[in-house]
Amino acid sequence: MAFCLRAIVTLLPLILAPYVLLYYDITPKVVVILLGTALAALLMVREAPVRSPALRVFGFLLAAQGVWLAISTAFSKDPELSFGGGAWRRYGLITQAAALLLAWIVAQHSAGGPERARGLLRAMSLAGVPIAIYGILQYLGWEPLIDPSAYHAGEGPLTIVRPPSTLGHASYFATYLLSVIFAGATLVLVDKSPRWRILGAVASLVGTVALILTGTRAAMLGLLCGAILLGAWLRPKIGASEVAAGLVGLALLAGFYFSPAGVLLRARTTWSMGDMAGGARPYLWRDAVRMATARWLVGFGPETFSIWFPRYQSAELARAYPSFYQESPHNILIDALTDQGVVGAGLFIAVTALGFYAAWKARESLLAKVLAGALLALVVSQQFTVFTMVTAAFFYVTVALLVSQAYQPEVSPAGRHRIRRLIAGGLAAAVFVPFAISLVYADAWLARVNYLAHFGRVREAVAAYQHVERWHPPGMRTDLWYSRAIARVARKSPNPADVILAWQQGLESAIRATRNAEEPENAWLNLAVFYGRQNDYAHTEESLRGAIASAPNSYKPHWLLAQVLWTGKRLDEASVEAERAADLNGGKDPQVSRTLAQILAAAKNSQP
Repeated sequence: MAFCLRAIVTLLPLILAPYVLLYYDITPKVVVILLGTALAALLMVREAPVRSPALRVFGFLLAAQGVWLAISTAFSKDPELSFGGGAWRRYGLITQAAALLLAWIVAQHSAGGPERARGLLRAMSLAGVPIAIYGILQYLGWEPLIDPSAYHAGEGPLTIVRPPSTLGHASYFATYLLSVIFAGATLVLVDKSPRWRILGAVASLVGTVALILTGTRAAMLGLLCGAILLGAWLRPKIGASEVAAGLVGLALLAGFYFSPAGVLLRARTTWSMGDMAGGARPYLWRDAVRMATARWLVGFGPETFSIWFPRYQSAELARAYPSFYQESPHNILIDALTDQGVVGAGLFIAVTALGFYAAWKARESLLAKVLAGALLALVVSQQFTVFTMVTAAFFYVTVALLVSQAYQPEVSPAGRHRIRRLIAGGLAAAVFVPFAISLVYADAWLARVNYLAHFGRVREAVAAYQHVERWHPPGMRTDLWYSRAIARVARKSPNPADVILAWQQGLESAIRATRNAEEPENAWLNLAVFYGRQNDYAHTEESLRGAIASAPNSYKPHWLLAQVLWTGKRLDEASVEAERAADLNGGKDPQVSRTLAQILAAAKNSQP
């Protein structure tokens, strides 16, 4: 069991599969937690049951979360998607259930002895060092695995780089690093082995450097809050050597910041200073809470936010950020509220509160004090981001470790409840393993479709996509992606027969995508492009109106519809749509205002 759990916390953030899987930074992590948790659940049969008041409450809350997740999925606006999870993080019922079960297993295992908790923290620190170093190297320009353009933004002197390392995005990377930093600090303060204390110091140091280089303000705030709590509890004696070390650290940071190597970090600071309010988040949170009131009891269902939020997006948010498609509420509490309603959000708050209560009960333990700082850092940081599989797992593991330390546990005979645990483990394996196999198989074929389409091998790509349709797990929606990928082939293939086949495949997938896509507005816009290239103005207009119905306050479908109506000489209607588009665009794109001016001029010239 110890080896299994350490392998999970090591591989989960570390594993990537570029060139093998299309969703190379998501699917491998989901597979690790599903297969790892299934194995750990079976190994629980051999573990001696451990009981304590905190463990009982923790088990009840985790079970209640699991049950309510199932209820929210059953009443979801899209049950299949809520069951399997969306493409961008795959955080549906199955993977959330795995995270909850893993937390319970970690709590049971760690309560069996303090050395077990230290073993997990050692594994977290050990994995965190290469992940942090990889992020630092990405900032410095070394990238052997993924396209650097994916994490560069801006132009000229305002170009910024936000390294994602192995986590897919800088914000999730930075949130994960908080766990690494505090795990390293725990080893420095608690571990008796000099080698592990050195590793802990290295993990904390490189983790902090990598976090700063991500430019993620939420994680920096979380680190500060966690450090303040830890300092208040430890009340360390600060002597001249500590002050000198701190000053040297600040001098090194300042030297790097103002050096040529710090130009990207300075650009990120400029971006941040120009957006002190946190970007779209204040409007986003307000609109998301308003959305949640429409289904306040059970929510819209896990992973359905990107489908339904555009219907609740305000004109103020649209004007401020017209080109942003909000895939989540960027807040773990509001995410739980919109997905699972007030009961789901309440249960999540209760789990978090239990973690802090356990830290208070175990406040004489140095281990618990550091873990409390880690939990506070994670909670603060995740007020500005949502969970991914990795950040959710490490959040729950942190709570589980705290719960395991809260009371002196009572260990029961190893054979007690063995049959019950064997049945539970078998059920977990029966659900998690097939889902993981189906997911990785379908994703591997998607990567092959992408490869074949890139090289113009249309017929092979079409045949490969049939494997995806046949074997994909519930919730995997790829029609919109496939429609766009195969359409690119149709535009550049020299073979007329391949062009026709690719175009037919793209159109059929585009039509299906309007019924099942996670981004319905984009699916309708994609279909409008297909019809527009066929000069089918009636269906183009119908598709654009479908996009407007899906996202009433998005400027783009109004803008494109205005141009279609203008082409059809319906100038009065075109003027209305163009004015709406210009208003919702907020003056961000000059071509939108130019279209309005041209249509108004045409309408004026057409008058007798």
